[in-house]
Amino acid sequence: MADKKHALVLQHFYENPPGRVGYLLHKHMIPYDLIHVGEVSLPNLSTYGAIIVLGGTEHLYNKSKYPYTVDEEIYIRRSIEEGVPYLGMCLGGQLLANAFKAPIRKLPKEHIGFLRIHFTEAGQKDPLYHGLPGYQQAFQWHEDAFELPLGAVSLARHEDGANQAFRYLTSAYGLQYHIELTEDMLDIWLHDPTLKKEFIDAYGTEQYEKVEREAVELYPTYASHSQTLIENFLRLSRLIE
Repeated sequence: MADKKHALVLQHFYENPPGRVGYLLHKHMIPYDLIHVGEVSLPNLSTYGAIIVLGGTEHLYNKSKYPYTVDEEIYIRRSIEEGVPYLGMCLGGQLLANAFKAPIRKLPKEHIGFLRIHFTEAGQKDPLYHGLPGYQQAFQWHEDAFELPLGAVSLARHEDGANQAFRYLTSAYGLQYHIELTEDMLDIWLHDPTLKKEFIDAYGTEQYEKVEREAVELYPTYASHSQTLIENFLRLSRLIE
């Protein structure tokens, strides 16, 4: 019998490693394989008890530039149809939506910074959000956003009405936001010269400095909420008790 206690983590972008996801998999002694999408073939599904898909810079409406995302979406669709639990954040959420025919649209302006995620009625009852106080402190950095696939259950929205999380079938989850950031990753995202310039070009120095302050004030809550969600997913995937 195949060992179903392994997890598969798919990475797309050097600056977006597994982070907190990897830390918690290690803490709970869950072995996992890390695949850099587009560099190596996707592995046989039978080995894995869950798939976790990280963010990236790919735009899914530009398949000619990112042709490997076509195979990735086919792989994701097959895994979910076979009942493998799935958690995708940012690009990972967009891949889930697009794999089931929901459109991905470019935002008028990229969304960057901390935000509160408010749960829908279904989200308040979903095991993914068990133990959270009616909202999640999250972090976002994305240029694109997903619509919901036909039949998906909306779990969370931003106060502006934007989709932030959904469930497809029983155990496939797509998030528009990031839950994997460690302190070191957040420091890189805010202070890498290229990423810093991208932020300031979009929002200006005042907003950038505001998020720098929030990184000190809000990160402890962000980290606690993120850990709760990740561990909830590992429980519903039966990777931990």
